[in-house]
Amino acid sequence: MNVDEMKDVREFRAGAPKPDRARLAEGRERLSSAADRGPRRGLWADWRLAAVGAAAALTAVAVLVSGLGRDGHSGADRTGPATSRTVPGSVQELLERAASTVERADPPPTPHAGQWVYVKKFSSSPGIWPDSATARPEPEPEPKPKEHWTRYADPRFENGKEGDDRSMRERLRFLDELPDDPATVLKKVRAYYPAGRNSQDSEAEQDMGALSVLFASQPIPPPALAKLYRALAAVPGVEVTDHLVRDLAGRDVLAVGHDEKGLKIRREILIDPRTYQYLGDRQLVVQDYKDTFPGADDTPDRPWKVGDVMFQSALLATGIVDRKGDRP
Repeated sequence: MNVDEMKDVREFRAGAPKPDRARLAEGRERLSSAADRGPRRGLWADWRLAAVGAAAALTAVAVLVSGLGRDGHSGADRTGPATSRTVPGSVQELLERAASTVERADPPPTPHAGQWVYVKKFSSSPGIWPDSATARPEPEPEPKPKEHWTRYADPRFENGKEGDDRSMRERLRFLDELPDDPATVLKKVRAYYPAGRNSQDSEAEQDMGALSVLFASQPIPPPALAKLYRALAAVPGVEVTDHLVRDLAGRDVLAVGHDEKGLKIRREILIDPRTYQYLGDRQLVVQDYKDTFPGADDTPDRPWKVGDVMFQSALLATGIVDRKGDRP
């Protein structure tokens, strides 16, 4: 998204209540996903859906993501036996197993100022709605992998102004300093991405929003990723789906989620069932409801049905490069 588009978004939201930093970080991803399809009126309606989505997933020098389908790559060797469709055990047992596995991994190389974070991923946001209340929604196109380059140390996102996300350098410094106690980790991530004054999210929803952004803030040192998994297990109401689900890249993945917004939407973190690496996230509708846009006469209601995937992303490849446009 270019500077003019960001200016348009901020001017559009000038009269709206200020959202919290975690919501802003998530919303930027969904807005970018919609923008990839070209300028359409429905994009601005999507922005009003209160930032459903995820931040861009980023990692280290070598391509590290494993077990990819479709346009992905084989990546690092898998660990552990092949999984069945059924996911055994509680969410606490699963995430402790994940934490114990990833914390034994070799640390990734550390990027430095002047480098760029490369990411290749699928993303899908079927919330685009037609202009006319009588028009039918356009079908979601077959997703295509997108490549993105983000400056690792970007001063524009290190100035502390409302509306700016944290830079990747800031996030990694924060992750390096996380304590061991899961409850304290949750307290710190809520303070790092605080809720806005008018937020009606529960504390658990705030936890999930902040954790979703941080999980995508890679290259996460293995000890920090383990701490995030243990903190995720401590979120009240978090659950693991009792079977593997299929992600946007066609992979069977673990889904650890939490119902939010009056139990209408479940925010899920998607994890490789063998390596326990973070692979993406999604937002799943768990109760029929309708989005409305008061004051926008030209924007029709947007109905959602149980099972609809409101947003999803699937990480394919990542790396650190010296110049924008380079690939690892």
